Amino acid sequence: MKRATDAPPAPPTGARGANAGWRDIVIALFIGLFSFAVYNANLRAMPAADTYAARYLPFSILRHHTVLLDPIVDTVAQGRQAPLERGHHTSAFWITRGQDGHQVSTYPVLLPVVIAPLYVPAVAYLDARGWDPHLFDHVARLMEKLVASLIAAASAGLLYLLLRRRGPPAMACGLSLVYAFGTTTWAISSQALWVHGLAQLLVVAAMLLLTGPRTALRVAVAGLLCGMMAANRPPDAILGAALGLYGLWWAGPLRLLLVATALVPAGLTAAYNLIAVGHIAGGYALLVRPANYNDDFLGGVLGLLFSPTRGLFVFSPFLLVLPCLFAAAWRDKANRALTLAIAAAWVAQVVLYATVDWRQGVSYGPRWLGDMLPMLFWLLAPVVAALSRPGRMVFGIACGAAIAIQAVGAFWYLGTVDVMLVQARGDQRMHGMWQPRNAPFVAELGHPRAAPDLLRTLRGNVDLIEVAEVAGDGSELAGRTDRQIDAAGWALVDSRSPSDISVLVDGRFVAGTAEFFTRPDVVRTLGEPRPAGWRVRFAADWLAPGTHSLAVLVRPDPGAEPRLLRLRPFEVPASTPVDGRDPVLERWARLAAQRLAAHQQAHGYWLTTFTSGTDYDKPQRELNTYLNAVMLDVAGPVGGDPPLATALAKARAYLAGQIEPDGLVRYHGRPDAPTIGVLGCAITPDSDDTALAWRLAPASDRSLLPRAIATLQRFRRPDGLYRTWLAERDHYQCLDPGRDPNPADLVIQMHILMLLAQEDPPAAAALCRALAARASDDGLWVYYAGAPPMAILRLADLERAGCALELPPPRLRSDVPGQEHWVQAARLLGQMHAAPPTPAQQAQASRLLWEIAARDFALVASTPVLLYHNDLSATVRRFYWSEDIGYALWLRLYHASRQGADAAPRCDADAAARTECASR
Repeated sequence: MKRATDAPPAPPTGARGANAGWRDIVIALFIGLFSFAVYNANLRAMPAADTYAARYLPFSILRHHTVLLDPIVDTVAQGRQAPLERGHHTSAFWITRGQDGHQVSTYPVLLPVVIAPLYVPAVAYLDARGWDPHLFDHVARLMEKLVASLIAAASAGLLYLLLRRRGPPAMACGLSLVYAFGTTTWAISSQALWVHGLAQLLVVAAMLLLTGPRTALRVAVAGLLCGMMAANRPPDAILGAALGLYGLWWAGPLRLLLVATALVPAGLTAAYNLIAVGHIAGGYALLVRPANYNDDFLGGVLGLLFSPTRGLFVFSPFLLVLPCLFAAAWRDKANRALTLAIAAAWVAQVVLYATVDWRQGVSYGPRWLGDMLPMLFWLLAPVVAALSRPGRMVFGIACGAAIAIQAVGAFWYLGTVDVMLVQARGDQRMHGMWQPRNAPFVAELGHPRAAPDLLRTLRGNVDLIEVAEVAGDGSELAGRTDRQIDAAGWALVDSRSPSDISVLVDGRFVAGTAEFFTRPDVVRTLGEPRPAGWRVRFAADWLAPGTHSLAVLVRPDPGAEPRLLRLRPFEVPASTPVDGRDPVLERWARLAAQRLAAHQQAHGYWLTTFTSGTDYDKPQRELNTYLNAVMLDVAGPVGGDPPLATALAKARAYLAGQIEPDGLVRYHGRPDAPTIGVLGCAITPDSDDTALAWRLAPASDRSLLPRAIATLQRFRRPDGLYRTWLAERDHYQCLDPGRDPNPADLVIQMHILMLLAQEDPPAAAALCRALAARASDDGLWVYYAGAPPMAILRLADLERAGCALELPPPRLRSDVPGQEHWVQAARLLGQMHAAPPTPAQQAQASRLLWEIAARDFALVASTPVLLYHNDLSATVRRFYWSEDIGYALWLRLYHASRQGADAAPRCDADAAARTECASR
């Protein structure tokens, strides 16, 4: 006799049982075909960079038999530069550098693997016609739209069969059509190869099995589908787990089979992630940054559900009946367990997404919450059945509004407003998401209907890439010549001029034009009289000598997705050396020194900027002694020539003047300075600035130094490390302490050790031993946890002081966007400190110098050096940046790579060294 727990579940309620009749199958097919036709009626695709790999990978799987992007990386990159090394982030964020140097998709590869069989005819066609890049791209775009719309249409048809288990044909058909056209299934899933389309198909297929009779085959397939949900999109592991838990009860004695088949896609995905990507969580894990998280949880929940730009209940207002009338779904006892699982999954996904940046990139509406739409429609069926006649009228009006909203997306959406919204940074970055005028179904109606560009064909070429020297404008450096690149070619979309073209060099936009002229050769050869020729010229002084790539992207129509016309390599010749020096780098070195001198304030100090987060957005300025001391340290060794020598002398005088009668120094300077209250506050003296000032700019009254060192010793901890603040807690001024009101920071210990190495070697040796014992302690990384350049530089300084310290490698990396250049510069300087640079180091330094100096030192201005931050456990967070340290680091690296780090005397070491520097 069977146990009760092993019995199959009760038959589903509704007009029909578990098995669909022929009539239902015909209706489901009709819904699918009708949806497929409507999805393609706009004759355009709405892709995003997230879908590029899925667009091209099926071709590579069939042709090259690999899921790696290596054979097609240039096509997938679409003119951007793929990452050159592991951990290197570029504008082609959808590509990740995986294990053994392979290029892999940042996003899961299950979708292209599943749909690859559908591409067999397309691959056969290209084999017969030839794999011309333009033809390949045209076929790939067509296949992307057709396959995406086929997947979405299939989910709509299957949803009808699922809903027939809860109600009559009219209700099931109506809700299926609302799902097809009143949700993001239309404007997102059907328009490009987003993973959301496959997610919806997996969910509805799994539910169709889980609500039907139990057989071994059904159990095996249901488990497989649940596992595929997590493999297709990691956040959907929540959905797979919810349906899987219900499935454990439904499967009864076959539950182990369900678990086993669910583990197959999960295991294969984990193996791929480890072998190809190098991280068990895949490319997602390598892409996530601190800025991707949201610290306003409640705002995230409300934004996901009610914001005019991403709110689920705004874009599909009919879904509001679910939370309002959830009791109607709960009353269905036969399906209560499944109802509970779905409700729990929905809450869990909303909670998850509320903790991250809920803007969801450039896409139409609530993209993230679209995966579980079939589950919500399963709950919707009994709720709609329970509505009164007026309630059904209101529900119908809401459905009509949702369909109209999705139609705007399908026929008008270009994403122009969304681009600005997702690029917003700072504390107010979400403000625009709540403005009704930014709702895409409102904003997008301000322009004509999007052009039907799906069938447009692109022709053209890049005929000329020429490097030329032209006379400069002499704005900052007189008598210079500038290197420019002249690029020319032609482009036609169908038989007319395109909207515009963009030129990218090494993945960076450099020029563009919307002006086209008649090319007689094109007219003569192709018989096309429309203007097709284009020509652009742009500055190229920022390009290092060697091989580079130039890509031309063509936009067929205003607002349409750009298409890759050609990707061409070209050579930039080396500048003619003058006395063994690169004249371009030499010119930039003079410019960097001039900028440093120009940025210095009249009283001899440089200012620091700070922000509230790791995005360099809306920086504010302050004065502190720390930056000026570090400037003497970093720029001192190369500061022998005017105007930098004069600027450093003024900074040294300013810093010496900050030493107070008790020998101590404050972060914002003397409390009676005129800048207090404007650029800083009267703050408690600290060990860091005291040690830096005495080593780099000692006061004329040397009798104050022993008093300062004695105060430092008074705040020495039992473990041999020195605290930050040189006062007791009840005497703190202008401080916002963290968990430890007076911490010992690792880099501050380095600064103290460098002073003690000069003044008290035994104390320095003791501090070195204490540091070595605690270097891996997270509690010591108070002010430099996300800002490693200073720690890297100090390692070389400590070695010169007789303390060879090793730090954990993860601490010497930064997750802050744009900081990899400064980390690399500091690391190279550290490697060069003991001996002249090797040829490999010189080549690496040269590349880095060119990258930083590109576009008039654009990196220095856009992503300055992140020097340090406050105690992040305090109530207010601040991150401190400096463009001027960026210029100083560049100068140090330039001189070190040219002649070795110690070829020039250290101008900050002592008075004799400063005299020697001044005489050079």
